[in-house]
Amino acid sequence: MFLAIWYYFCGYVMIKVNGFAAERFMNMLSYRGVYLWDVESDGAGVRLKAPLGSMDILSMCAEKTGCRLEVKGYGGFPSKIRRYKGRQVLTAGILLFAVGLYLLSSFIWVIRVEGNERVPKEDILTYCQELGLKPAAWKRGVDPEEITKEILIQFPDISWVSVDIKGTDVTIKVAETIEKAEVVDKVTPCNVVAAMDGVILKITAERGTPMVKEGDVVKKGDVLISSAVVIGLEGEEQHTEYVAAEGTVTAKIWLQLTDELPLAYEEKVYTGETKTNRILSFWGKDADFVHPSLEEEQADAEILFQKDLALGDFKVPISIKKEQYRIYTLEQRNRTVDEAKAELAQTLREKTEKCLSPYGTIEKIEVHYEEYTDCVRVKGQAVLTERIEEKHTAEEGRDAIDGTD
Repeated sequence: MFLAIWYYFCGYVMIKVNGFAAERFMNMLSYRGVYLWDVESDGAGVRLKAPLGSMDILSMCAEKTGCRLEVKGYGGFPSKIRRYKGRQVLTAGILLFAVGLYLLSSFIWVIRVEGNERVPKEDILTYCQELGLKPAAWKRGVDPEEITKEILIQFPDISWVSVDIKGTDVTIKVAETIEKAEVVDKVTPCNVVAAMDGVILKITAERGTPMVKEGDVVKKGDVLISSAVVIGLEGEEQHTEYVAAEGTVTAKIWLQLTDELPLAYEEKVYTGETKTNRILSFWGKDADFVHPSLEEEQADAEILFQKDLALGDFKVPISIKKEQYRIYTLEQRNRTVDEAKAELAQTLREKTEKCLSPYGTIEKIEVHYEEYTDCVRVKGQAVLTERIEEKHTAEEGRDAIDGTD
């Protein structure tokens, strides 16, 4: 293998040996230390390759053995240099391409984050950018061990990090810590209060004293379950203790909604005509050299494909993108009053569903429509069953703990 590489750079000659003493000819060359390879028979003679500097010895041995030499060609690096010697522009272009490729491969162009669930990918990439790890960063200026250490310090929810540089790509693999269970404070006194107005349907107090019952009307901020608990039997000495009140309270609540929808509207009508655009992107900047002429036409752009250029593992910051423009016109349309009412009813239901918690349900939605010459307005009232409890620090309990009156 080493000799093959050596003679490739030094150059070699491909010859055909004609005569009946070809074997004697090769033995004589071997005796004189001339390396021959790729020897194969060719009719009455043989074909072989020999070092470029051994032509004098080849001629001498051929003369002594009565063989005739026929040069078939030259190979190796020197012959390629001679071939391209008169093509300065092509040679310079190849050299510049090789140098440019080497320079581009010395930078980082793609950064991936794998294994994250709770920690946002954007937060990790932003912090890596502060550390110097970003697209177009010089690879030798990036210390994977230092970045690993800094990420572990910055993000407590990450327990393990691996920064792997391969070609122009960097892959950051992370393993997150086990998510901690939510800690419920059962010591600090607090009341359960109403988060919104409503009529109580059901109350379940796990700790504390219920202050309302089924059918009571409550306002936002009213105490539903008090932290004050009276200890002691009736008729005996009693004292009050303050606890962290806990429980669930379900109530009927009302939600007011309004909306409006015009009867006239514009609709996109696609003509079926399309135009194609090809874009060359350098370092994330689009170079749109041949943009299709749209004049006063309206169109929706759609990316058909995008390909990033790469040579093996080495990605270069160049990509080719193909876009398609679908031409459309805006035409005036009119919806009927019934169609407008149906759309408004659907919109109100969707708005109501967005206001629901995971525990809530919609009992009914009452709507009232107002018809005008150019639009339809709706006023709606949604009746919901919802949990309304939320915790609020009990001032009395805190004062008792602090020892104040």
